[in-house]
Amino acid sequence: MRTFEHRGATKKRLLECIFALMALVFTTAAQAQAWPARNASIVVPYPPGSGPDVLARALADRLVSTTGKPVIVENRAGANAIIGSETVAKSSPDGHTLLLVDRLTLAVNPLLYAKLPYSPQQLTGISTIASVNLLWVVRADAPYKTWDEMAAFARKGAPAIAVGTGGPGSVHHLSLELVKRHLGASMTHVPYRGVAPAVTELLAGNIQAVITGPETVLEHIRAGKLRALAIGADQRLPLLPDVPTLKEVGAPGGLLISTYFTLHAPSNTPKSTIDAIHAAVAPILGEAEFIRRFAGRGLVIGASEPSSVEAGISADSTRLAKVIKDAGIRLD
Repeated sequence: MRTFEHRGATKKRLLECIFALMALVFTTAAQAQAWPARNASIVVPYPPGSGPDVLARALADRLVSTTGKPVIVENRAGANAIIGSETVAKSSPDGHTLLLVDRLTLAVNPLLYAKLPYSPQQLTGISTIASVNLLWVVRADAPYKTWDEMAAFARKGAPAIAVGTGGPGSVHHLSLELVKRHLGASMTHVPYRGVAPAVTELLAGNIQAVITGPETVLEHIRAGKLRALAIGADQRLPLLPDVPTLKEVGAPGGLLISTYFTLHAPSNTPKSTIDAIHAAVAPILGEAEFIRRFAGRGLVIGASEPSSVEAGISADSTRLAKVIKDAGIRLD
């Protein structure tokens, strides 16, 4: 009799422990999913007024409306996005300090710098926010009117085409290196502090081409001052329906590298919190008005799964490692 009573008491205690553990798990998950629990911030490692900054502020405004909690944008520009990335990588992993960045910088900075003040593994992806496809742009009075004509001119090598980019190691610079390798042509890289001054120099005739997103050149193309010879996209851009894709002109579609603006958190952030942030962000990126708002700037709005962000970073790093090494690009 005592044996049965002892077994019953043991079973009862075991069940009580299981129920207590389940309650703790559910409580912890519920707490993690209550995002944001307080003020949250989105760190943008670029200056105010830049494309990522405008995008982050629009996203933050919508998050305030949908969550009822303050979400602010902090600009921490400099050092090829390293300053802002380090800030978030070393912040508390509670989901209240996020990073909106050009995904490519997270992939290539370890290849461009001998030492970083943070490890890329200290950040984890949440979602893609938007993408933008790059254009190869020349003056309207250039001696070539098509991509093929430009390629033939470039292969002659005299005079060399001077191409403006947003700076050493930028997506524009790396795209230029891919184009040079593909064409087997020598071109002169002219780096600027951003693509806006490069476009100004192109308009002035001081350089012969610029690699940039649509926003900085759209009005000049429509005014007949500049011409886009190709776009690095799968399909023609509705904003510029006359501009052929690289594939249409017989070139590999990835020569002009697409830019992806992605959202990240510190890597130790609980998965339940990552899921909660994703659940708050993804519906906003599906709103027709939000999509239309940025379509005019050449940005394609759309969410992705966290695993897709991480896979993209890995693919970028693998693809561009040899390009960076062969071109001898170093930023330290």
